[in-house]
Amino acid sequence: MDIDPRSAGNIATLRKDAQGKAREWLLQCLEAGINVKVICGTRTYQEQAALYAKGRTTRGPKVTNAQAGYSWHNFGVAWDFVVFDANGNPLWDSPLMERCGKIAESLGLEWGGGWTGFKDTPHIQIKTGCTLADARQRVKDGKWWA
Repeated sequence: MDIDPRSAGNIATLRKDAQGKAREWLLQCLEAGINVKVICGTRTYQEQAALYAKGRTTRGPKVTNAQAGYSWHNFGVAWDFVVFDANGNPLWDSPLMERCGKIAESLGLEWGGGWTGFKDTPHIQIKTGCTLADARQRVKDGKWWA
């Protein structure tokens, strides 16, 4: 199985340990016959702030509950995905989204669709063993991406 260019590019933005897990997850989904793509990887604080503003101070629906520095996307350990039909249309509500999430959980990843509060079905992240505050500090100390 080959990873599509869009997914490969988004995976390449992740921290090295997350890249390996994202590839492993994606290949298992593809091998299961699911047409899924990684549609987002790492986001800058500026990109996160712009997404957070949607539906609040700018037009459009709300797309995230996380402000800049409060999303694991900002630290290169999270990615978003969506399943596509044969015509290339996204299937946000497909039961295959849950199947992809279950594959992630089977690999020891954290799937946003499994959260007890706010559910973020298209979201997957590696488990870092630290808090977002720890991650922000490690970035400041130059110890996060090493």
